[in-house]
Amino acid sequence: MKPYVLIALTIVLFTPTIATASTTLSFPFTSQAPFGDWSEPWHNACEEATILMVDFEYADKPIDPEIAREQLLKIFRIKNNAFGMSYDENAEQIARIVNDFFPWEARVIEGPSLDDLKYEIDGGRPVIVPVYGRALENPYFTNGGPVYHTVILSGYDDAAREFITQDPGTRRGQDFRYSFDTIFDAMHDFVPNGGTPNGPKVVIYTTKSIRDTEFTDADNDGLGKRDEMKYGTILYLADSDGDGMTDGEEVKRGFIPTLAENKLPSGTLIKTSDDARVYLLENGEKRHIVNETVFFAYGWRFQDVIAVSETFLNSLKSAEQIIK
Repeated sequence: MKPYVLIALTIVLFTPTIATASTTLSFPFTSQAPFGDWSEPWHNACEEATILMVDFEYADKPIDPEIAREQLLKIFRIKNNAFGMSYDENAEQIARIVNDFFPWEARVIEGPSLDDLKYEIDGGRPVIVPVYGRALENPYFTNGGPVYHTVILSGYDDAAREFITQDPGTRRGQDFRYSFDTIFDAMHDFVPNGGTPNGPKVVIYTTKSIRDTEFTDADNDGLGKRDEMKYGTILYLADSDGDGMTDGEEVKRGFIPTLAENKLPSGTLIKTSDDARVYLLENGEKRHIVNETVFFAYGWRFQDVIAVSETFLNSLKSAEQIIK
């Protein structure tokens, strides 16, 4: 073989190729105005909407307008209880809301690099970015866009040098693309009195893992976040079932913290999860239903039986059995 052929083959075989990468997370989306009403409180609901979308992404749940409206109002209540009435929350406040009251975690990062952001997205961890909204130059914004805004980075496209975002500031914001440069130029945390255009360049990393906040008890009910998730209690309510006892007190005493057992009406069918025996709750007492024949003779259905705690069942005085 002639030498120049070998040289040519060497060039072809060993010339490196330039690889481009892209990652896109499939994301549930809502605008901050789920029914198209951009008056308050929806006009300033971008922080709440980004929290909601990440929450539903980690829970693998879809969002429709009615769910979005309900959940956004819930986050407003949480926020107002935590900070008082406000229109804008900075990155630290957003992270605190998440860490105190949601089943995932957030942390504020200063001056992230492009590779840092890609690493989070590649790991399936969406990033919330506080921005000077007008620097985004989104053509669907009105009046130049908001001064302060938040978007979610849910993907990137190296070939186009673009981030794929979830932008709640427009109904067209699902998978909206901004250039890398635009996001970094617009990245500014909220600063009151007009300081946002020069605010710190920070982002909010998120993770589904519960490590740093597992013992956080923001609602002061005696249960940390990990235990709240275990028992299915509400992270922002001290008394999830409204029965007059805190969730922690109910767990300690052996009651079910998500069921107001002491408020069950007369006529309720009850049993414990570990015992097949079914009882009729009647006038604060329990009446054992002796067998299935009797049970079905009364027209009862097993799907109507409510599982109660052994503590509650044992607290009831036994009355006459139901035998026919």
